[in-house]
Amino acid sequence: MPDSHATLPPSSMERILRCPPSARLNAQEPSKDTAYTREGTIAHGMAENLLRNALRDSVNRTMMWPEDERVLTLMGGSELLKRYSEAEGENLDPEDMMVTVAHGYCRTVWEEYLYRKAKDPNTILLVEVPLKLSEYIPEGFGTADAVIISGRTLIVFDLKYGKGVKVDARGNAQMMCYALGALLGPAELYDITEVVMIIIQPRLNWVSEWGITADYLMDWAENELKPAAVLAWQGKGEFSVGAHCRFCKVAPRCRALLEYSSYLPERKDGILTDQEMSEALKKAGTIKSWITNLEAYALDRVMNGKPVPGFKVVEGRSLRQIPDQKAAIGALAKAGLSEDSYLRPRELKTISDLEKLLTKKGFNTILGAYVVKPQGKPTLVEDSDPRPAMSSAKDDFSEYTSND
Repeated sequence: MPDSHATLPPSSMERILRCPPSARLNAQEPSKDTAYTREGTIAHGMAENLLRNALRDSVNRTMMWPEDERVLTLMGGSELLKRYSEAEGENLDPEDMMVTVAHGYCRTVWEEYLYRKAKDPNTILLVEVPLKLSEYIPEGFGTADAVIISGRTLIVFDLKYGKGVKVDARGNAQMMCYALGALLGPAELYDITEVVMIIIQPRLNWVSEWGITADYLMDWAENELKPAAVLAWQGKGEFSVGAHCRFCKVAPRCRALLEYSSYLPERKDGILTDQEMSEALKKAGTIKSWITNLEAYALDRVMNGKPVPGFKVVEGRSLRQIPDQKAAIGALAKAGLSEDSYLRPRELKTISDLEKLLTKKGFNTILGAYVVKPQGKPTLVEDSDPRPAMSSAKDDFSEYTSND
């Protein structure tokens, strides 16, 4: 897997397109190595290893992705053992990671490859594909997790191992950059007319797919991507606030975000109109995220000896704990207390854990009749959200309160 980082990386292109000057500012900030990034790196390494070995194994070329976990381990070979050690070093469950990556991601890629290959024997699957994007992004490059070229169709896959937010492939600038790089690179000698982009998030059971024409992709690259990338490379353009600010490294210090959060229209009275309330609600998510990042940045700054005027760091509240529960249970038993008085009763495991134990098919067979999904808590969202609107209590009882 590549270690270098582009100044204008595909992973940040959604933000760069909307806020070009943020690119140079982010490039000046050091990359943070977190438990989440290390976890993602290990998961991607497992995926790469399993798919590469499947391609090298003549037996697995013609079979569906194996269910047997022992076969998966053999498929991984010595490289997978290295990933196991890395996962254990991060206090992760390597077996669970391997199964999640294998059946949640690799299997989808592999079965798509076999399906396409059955229709076109010349179909190829490429893994961890280096991409050159410098024709449209100054010094631009990246890596696609997996690429299938079949006839006139190009399919680009992206594994996202995190379980925070579902990512949509539709209009996704990162995926379009990967597709562009694949179209200009490994697929350049093919007469590609259709481009399919697939995002797989196995821990969220989420797969998002979007298909476009190659002409549409090239038009986007020429008229949207290239102009914004050139501005970003030059450090020019206008600052813009939006959802793209979430992963911006300089967001805590961004003046545009401060102005965005503090702006109020001039009025004679102190009460917001309904329209002003709507506008404020639309900003709420971005403002909350900015404030959280601002507080975290300020705390880190003070902890590292850089004062923030008017603030100091104090010890927060903490809850009492019993780290050695086994010893505590022994002490309670020795005191002559009954187990029922100090031990909780055994509880059923979570649905996710039971699905892993039984497999989804087994879970539905054994426990399907006992599972209920209660109505979700009312949540305020914008009209663009695809979920249907809930009826209000007033609407539910309208037939009884009618004057007719």
